Formats: sequence, structure tokens, C-alpha cells
Amino acid sequence: MSVTKQRDALQLLELMGSFPWYVEKFIEHKKTKKNSPSTLLGYLRDITFFFRWMMTEGLTPASEMKDIPLQDLNDLKKETVESYILYLQESHLYERAALLTNPTRSAKKEYSDRTISRKISSLKSLFHYLAALAEDENGESYLTRNVLAKIEIEMVELTPLARANAIRAKILIDDEIYQFVDFVYNGYLSHCHTVKKQQFHLQNRDRDTAIIALILSGGFRVSEIVSLDLSDIVMEKNQLKMVRKGKKEDAPFFSDWGKEYLGRYLQQRDKYLPSSQEDAVFLAVSPTNPNGHRIEVRSVQKLVKKYAKAFGIPDLSVHKLRHSFATQFLRLNPDPHQLQAQLGHSKIETTMQYAHVLEDALGKAVNRTT
Repeated sequence: MSVTKQRDALQLLELMGSFPWYVEKFIEHKKTKKNSPSTLLGYLRDITFFFRWMMTEGLTPASEMKDIPLQDLNDLKKETVESYILYLQESHLYERAALLTNPTRSAKKEYSDRTISRKISSLKSLFHYLAALAEDENGESYLTRNVLAKIEIEMVELTPLARANAIRAKILIDDEIYQFVDFVYNGYLSHCHTVKKQQFHLQNRDRDTAIIALILSGGFRVSEIVSLDLSDIVMEKNQLKMVRKGKKEDAPFFSDWGKEYLGRYLQQRDKYLPSSQEDAVFLAVSPTNPNGHRIEVRSVQKLVKKYAKAFGIPDLSVHKLRHSFATQFLRLNPDPHQLQAQLGHSKIETTMQYAHVLEDALGKAVNRTT
């Protein structure tokens, strides 16, 4: 199990005490289906939001989530669930303050249709389990009626070309890849307007540049990069040993270009003062832990967004770096099966979306036809 999954599994155990017994049964059922800890945490986040809304709206006498009786779910009406959907659509207007312990700036952002559909889908999964799959000691279902079965979710199906167009504006193409990495190392310093920010950037720029260059040179997931140990790097072969989605062991490659940045960082790694037992490749320090320890996924996501905003592509995210590599790979190596192996995709259809990203290539192909 990767470090990220171990951490998520631990968090899952810590959170379960806050939920009613029937939610715990639901999570145990999902575990038998080999859902990852991060997926299960996603279910709990969506269920938490709904349960807090129920308590705020007076739909349950419980003052804590763990005390919400099963009967309260059984008594829900279709109109009530539709009211919840309306709340999701408008909750940004109230910064979701009633349901969030510590609202952040994102609380002011409107939920996308996709996010709302996911939240309702999580509830549909819970209610389906309670009404159709689970049974008590008498063989009876936990719920006698499933109100979520009456709720329709309208998902807009995008064609591969439409998905590709959505990706195109948020990725790096050709020279932008090298320009962005150079900006992280050399250009961002001019955006640091205080001595403290300058010192922080100089302390971490070798690490940050190596992380970004490595993702761009091999199309890795951020969780895969964060979970790397020193023993996972096979420098002479430009390979990384890792466990990918579905618990698949793999050893994908990275380019010589990315290798240069990785090597530069590894020469500087000791300045984070890690303990002799710390084997993580990419390290961070904090006020509460000044010795170098494994950097977190969220930290990498935030640093990529910080650099992307200053670079002028605010929609660029750490996952879009993976998209950038995949698009560039197919631009220069038109073999989707090779890319499928490199990215660790189970289905070639997932890989093929990148074949449509570059509209110019498709347009030229159409022109050549007639």
C-alpha cells in the first residue's frame, strides 16, 4: 500500500467513530468491492455534508451525526431531497457556512453540475445499500423505502473531442512545458515581493522544479510522486518503481530532461535535515516538524497552482501536468498503446482522449482528406 493510501486508510479509521453504525456497514461493504481509501473518504465527505444539512434543517433530532437514526432516512420525502439539491446549487451564496466548520475561499465558488451529481450519486449508493443490499438479523432490509431511487441524475455525456477541448486550454503544449519549468526555477523569484517569500522560494525551488519536471517528463500522478522512496528510483534506467491504481506494481520511465532536475534536487535533499530513517524522496518541513518529512499531496497541489497563477495559466493544476505529458507524447509518438503502458491506464479508451486534444492535428487530417 502506498504512503498516501496508508494515510487515507488511517484517516478513514479515525473518522468512522463520527458516523452512525449503518454508515460504517456501508463503508465495510465498499471495502469488499476494493474501493480505495481515498474513494471511501470521498463518500464520507459527501455523506457528512448531507447529514449536517439534515441537522441544520431540523430533519433529525440528533445533534451529532453518529446519533442520526436510520428511521430519519426512511422518512425522507422526495421533495426534501430536491430541496437539498437546490441548496447545493445555491450554497455558494451563503459560503456554505452552516455546514462547514472552517469555510475557505472555495466556499464562495458555485458547485459545478458534475460536483452536485457526484454528491447525489454518493447518497444514492448509500441508500441503495441500505434498502437493497444490507439486511438485519431477520433478513429484512435496513430501509423499507429508498427515496433516492426517485431522484434522477442528469449527467452531460461529453464526446472524446469535447473532453479534449476542455483539456486543451488548461495544459502546456510544446515549448510551454520547458518555459513553465524554467519559470519555476528562474522566473518566479521576481514575484516574491518580501524577503521571507524570497527565502522560502530559494529554499524549495530545487524540490519544486524537480517535482514538476518529473511529472512532465513521465506523466505521473501526484500521489505516485509523493509516495516515492529513494529505493524506488532506478537512475541508470530512468525508471521509477511504484504501485499504481488497482494495486498494480509498475516501473514507468522518465526522460533525461526530467532526470537532470531530479538529480539536482537529490544533491540538495539533505538540507531538509531528514532523519536517517526518512526514505521519502520529496521532503518538506513545518513549524511543528522542522526535520524533513514526506511532502503531502495537498502541498504539491498548492505549489503547482501558485506557480501556474504567476505564469499566467491559472487553470493549470498538478493533474493537468499529467495531461500535458500525455498530449505531448502522442504529438511526437503516435502510439497510444505505448502511452497507455506509461500512464498505467487499464483501458485504451482512457488513453485515446489525448489523441483529440490538439485541434490542429485533427484539422490537418480533415484537410488532407479532401
